[in-house]
Amino acid sequence: MDRRLWLVGLLGWGSLLSSWGDSLAIAEPEKAALTIVTRKDSALDGLTIRELKRAYLGERVQGPDGTLIVPFNHGSSSPERVAFERIVLGMSADELGRFWIDRKIRGQPGGPKSVPSAELLRRVVATVPGAITYFAKTELGADLKVVAIDGKRPGHPDYPLAY
Repeated sequence: MDRRLWLVGLLGWGSLLSSWGDSLAIAEPEKAALTIVTRKDSALDGLTIRELKRAYLGERVQGPDGTLIVPFNHGSSSPERVAFERIVLGMSADELGRFWIDRKIRGQPGGPKSVPSAELLRRVVATVPGAITYFAKTELGADLKVVAIDGKRPGHPDYPLAY
């Protein structure tokens, strides 16, 4: 008999806790996201993920006003760059290194220039026509313009650069 009462009591507590869990909406933390940015006065408002990848793999991509897009990278060991290469390019640092060596052997143009500090990178992108780069959402400044990717901006549930 004790065992039966114990089981009924346990089930009662379980349903009580379950109903509490349903009424306490726990918000999921917002995912980290990379934000693509350009000069404040740029005509570039959006890119597809494919165009972004092409630009960062050394292909010519033009903005809406015909300006050639000039991609810039963070330093090689920055968390933003590692995330960008994984999400957008689908490659590890080693795979990307082999990719650029292969292009060099074939006489093709090299990759985007790397800028060692986030502050210098911000200033470069804010002044060079056609320049783009990526930052963590928290590192944006008033001198930069957010570029939509596949028609979505950071914070959208289907934003492709969230990780």
